[in-house]
Amino acid sequence: MSDAFSYEIQRPHARHVTIKLAGVLTAPRVSEFEPDVARVLAAGDRQQVLWDMRGVRRCDLGGRRALRRIQHAIKAKRYRTAYLASRPRIRGVALWVAHTSGDELARPFAKHEFAMDWLELSIGRVEDIELTATKLVNARGPKEARR
Repeated sequence: MSDAFSYEIQRPHARHVTIKLAGVLTAPRVSEFEPDVARVLAAGDRQQVLWDMRGVRRCDLGGRRALRRIQHAIKAKRYRTAYLASRPRIRGVALWVAHTSGDELARPFAKHEFAMDWLELSIGRVEDIELTATKLVNARGPKEARR
């Protein structure tokens, strides 16, 4: 069995990023694409992130921890995230990453259409209102926001 690995980052439109992974996922391999992911995520506002992990065959503990580190950064931006994986074991990895990162906006899915439905729910939803409120509080300060 080959330990080959590949990744591709696509941006089909301004609010959506797809990160496609294939092969064996380890911490050094996540480190290869982490700067590219950070750059793409920094370029947009209120993005949706789809991790397409249907091509991932294995993911070791180091790879899981590295993905969790990236998910923490995504959580800080309040981006809705879907992990798409056809293999139950890889969906388990995605669930572990979402759960241990504490990101309530990250979910694993077995089917592409369910993942896309989850991502599209972010348009006009509560998290958009929360983001706007947070921006107002940060811009005006706590005392000004209460008036």
